Amino acid sequence: MENVLLQCITIFFISMVPFLEVFLTVPTAIIVFNFPPLIALIVAILGNAISVLLFVFFGAEINNLFHSVYNKFRKGDRRHVEINPRIKRTFDRFGATGVCFLSSILFSSQVGAGAITTLGASRHKVFIWTTLGVSTLAVVMATLSVVAEGFISSLVKL
Repeated sequence: MENVLLQCITIFFISMVPFLEVFLTVPTAIIVFNFPPLIALIVAILGNAISVLLFVFFGAEINNLFHSVYNKFRKGDRRHVEINPRIKRTFDRFGATGVCFLSSILFSSQVGAGAITTLGASRHKVFIWTTLGVSTLAVVMATLSVVAEGFISSLVKL
């Protein structure tokens, strides 16, 4: 029982790490720890959702802190750094919903949620759409993990 709890905690906290998220945790939970896919999905999505929630609510503050530290160490001109035009164009083209939903595939759900929040999107909508995007990706990863595990098992039994 202790081992299963430790495995759940490991999956939960690794799913909070940007760029690892459900790409690593769902297959690890299903293939390595032998969790049922539904349990793996729940633990990984909850861990990621909590970290996204932190980035949504503190993303603007983290961005301001980064820029203030950046401006202190920058020599010369100390003007405010503008938003990257490419990010702004993508935001204008797909909207907050599209960017939030696709952020876990394109880069990281936490980074995407924090960035979209700093662009002025609703924190509530950012959290919901990012979590839906992560959930969709987690289901795809779970399906691929189950299929891959079955395929490898059939090869090994030959």
